Amino acid sequence: MNNAVLRIIQPVLPRRPGNAVAWCLVLLICGWTPGALAQQPADGSTGTVRKERERLKKELQLERQRIQGHLPESAEASMPVKESKEGSESTAATLHEEIEMLRSMLERSLELFERLEARVDSLESGSAPQQTPAQEQSDRLDELEEQVADIEDRVGSRAIAKAFDAESLDIGGFLTQSFSTAIGDDSSEASFNQTQFELLLRSQINKNWSFFAALGFLREADLDFSDPNNPNFRNFANRVPQILAWANYRHSDAFQLQFGRFVNPKGIINIEHFPPVLLETNQPQFLRPFSGASLFPNFVSGFQIHGKAFVGSTGANSLDYNIYTGAFNGGDADDFVAGGRLAFTDSSSGMSVGVNYEYGRREAALSAPGHFSIVGPRSLTTNTYNVVGADLLIDKGRLLWKNEAYFSFENGQDDRVAAYTQPGFRLNDQWIAFYRFDYFDPGQGLTDSVEHVVGLNYLPTPTIRIRGAYFFKNFENPRTDSSIVQLSATFSF
Repeated sequence: MNNAVLRIIQPVLPRRPGNAVAWCLVLLICGWTPGALAQQPADGSTGTVRKERERLKKELQLERQRIQGHLPESAEASMPVKESKEGSESTAATLHEEIEMLRSMLERSLELFERLEARVDSLESGSAPQQTPAQEQSDRLDELEEQVADIEDRVGSRAIAKAFDAESLDIGGFLTQSFSTAIGDDSSEASFNQTQFELLLRSQINKNWSFFAALGFLREADLDFSDPNNPNFRNFANRVPQILAWANYRHSDAFQLQFGRFVNPKGIINIEHFPPVLLETNQPQFLRPFSGASLFPNFVSGFQIHGKAFVGSTGANSLDYNIYTGAFNGGDADDFVAGGRLAFTDSSSGMSVGVNYEYGRREAALSAPGHFSIVGPRSLTTNTYNVVGADLLIDKGRLLWKNEAYFSFENGQDDRVAAYTQPGFRLNDQWIAFYRFDYFDPGQGLTDSVEHVVGLNYLPTPTIRIRGAYFFKNFENPRTDSSIVQLSATFSF
């Protein structure tokens, strides 16, 4: 574009010294600066650009010679010599002023031309070379390294978390807020009944050893179904439980040792445990109340051996196992349990099948029904038991289907039975709909319960889960029903 404009206006410009300033202005208006010349196309037109520079340089040199040829050494040397005395002093003064003005204009023009000539020389000598892509990437990496070094200098010891002797220390957590409305045949109640905050810590001590802890801060008003026709929220209670804390030794994927308080490795939802991944925060009935032992303890304080083996021709399938022993620390110190789990996962079908077993002892203790639960955290009978169970998970495409069933052989007491099926469907990346049929017979002379749950999850981002759920509960004794509507949201970090 600049070359075209220059070719258009060049013929109308007279070739005389008086137009030197105009030439300079035209060059500047048309964008003939070192930056503009350096940005000429780097394709097949390179030769044309070089010729244009050569032509411009020659024209500048010729114009300079013309200017120098018309420039007198001084005003006196250029004044005409008059033999007659008709030339007056006023005429001489006027002529002197004109010569001085012309001399000044020519000097400025020559200065401009010299600067333009120097710019063309510098461009021709290659003072503004084109960078190759590799050079540009190298410069960019250098710039990023300088930025990282600058950030490290500014942050320094003010980093959020710093491990002592461990290789790494990660901090995370989540906040869950729930609002529930309980509807009975005779009365209804509503409350922002639960605020749960958990702080999660994980440290990689060295190549083999790691540590994990989950500390909970709960403020909740338990929803009591002792009278299903008149459900009510109890007074708020502040709870600060140590939910999880364990150290893990990893010899290999297939053989690991874990010590401390850990999730009882049973089924599907109890292992998932954390609200950020749950479609519904209250979990199936046999896992209520939180930290209870309605069928088996949700948590165990003790020791377990666990691992994973990759099997199949491609190694894409896996076989997981857990063998553990410990105590249910929600009860007496001698309430020991021992059990195991074996699960197989077929990656091609998205199906996992597990079998579970546990032997344990329960000590009787009076306790009120827990939150959203028909039983308390402690058993009403003292006896030993044997729990067997199976679970099936299908997670393929849009389908997310969880199933678990357990039977507890209670020595000298009523047996306990629990089962649920929970099909879920991913409507898209952000919406999940689900239904759960949930049956629980807690034994102990208590009534059994059937619960239907319909829910919808919305995930605006992977770290935010907003839920809506409707519960419909059927009780056998007394034969009645209740409904609960719950909204909850979990924010993770």
